[in-house]
Amino acid sequence: MSNIILFLASVIALMGIYALLTLAVNLHYGYAGLLSFGIVGFAAVGAYTYAIVTRGAPVGEDVYLFYFNQPWWVGFLAAGVVTTLFAFIIGLPTLRVEGDYLLIVTFAFAEVIQDLLSNEGWLTNGTRGFINIHLPFRELIPGRNYTLFLAFLIVVIVAVVYLIAQRLGTAPFGRTMRAIRDNEPAALAVGKSVYSFKMRTFLLGAAICGFAGAMYTWYMTLAMPSIFGMSVTFAAWIALIVGGQGNNKGAIVGAIVLLGVQQAIKFVSLTPDLAPIISSVQLIMEGLVLIIILRFWPRGLIPEKSPKPPKPAITKEVI
Repeated sequence: MSNIILFLASVIALMGIYALLTLAVNLHYGYAGLLSFGIVGFAAVGAYTYAIVTRGAPVGEDVYLFYFNQPWWVGFLAAGVVTTLFAFIIGLPTLRVEGDYLLIVTFAFAEVIQDLLSNEGWLTNGTRGFINIHLPFRELIPGRNYTLFLAFLIVVIVAVVYLIAQRLGTAPFGRTMRAIRDNEPAALAVGKSVYSFKMRTFLLGAAICGFAGAMYTWYMTLAMPSIFGMSVTFAAWIALIVGGQGNNKGAIVGAIVLLGVQQAIKFVSLTPDLAPIISSVQLIMEGLVLIIILRFWPRGLIPEKSPKPPKPAITKEVI
């Protein structure tokens, strides 16, 4: 099998993972106007939950105490559930603050989670993390074909999440969230429970991040504190800005464009002579792409469409 095909499959899998994270950012900010920088924290919780639930007994220098040795699908579901519980605990006090305050609190949460992953070896195995992550259907698909299967599985999961997000966006729930985002006092005036709607959106976005974190362990085949830095959150936010906030298509397209640029640069740098040069200007090139998009498409590549006004009711004239 060609190395280029395997590389493209790997890129597609990574695009799918970041597409989920960008969809979560879109739910938080694009729909509800919630400035949350806790994306990577929720992804880390989901990743480590999956690793612990599917892990066997410690060996060698491992120091973790908890392991459950469950199938991959149990770990995947547990990643979403545990992340949702974390989000609920965090959302109880933080969703009552607004704007920059929420951003600071969620940013601090992500930093605390990374410190806990590094220092609490009894739970997370410390800086060693977990290697040889249990992969779905790995024993049934041999060799290099598994890369293609993993890309397919991730694309299917992304498609399901996208359809759910689209349905929510066009349902009364999504319209209410946009109303709260655009004019919260008006939404309160007509009797909408703003806190309840924000909480539900916050929990849903966090669950999606948890699933993305579990999928990230499939892609990396490990879970370590170092791979859950704030750059993950920044990438998801940049992808949303590039694609266009307030619509799920923009979130998907933004993730594809951003990751496509990043991986194309890495592909070029595979040449030994070009690697030092390309790596040194990688961030500059990514920033240039972002500036160009914002210059010519300030609302993103796929701007949010204004909702259509309801059709007036037709009444019969009574004679």
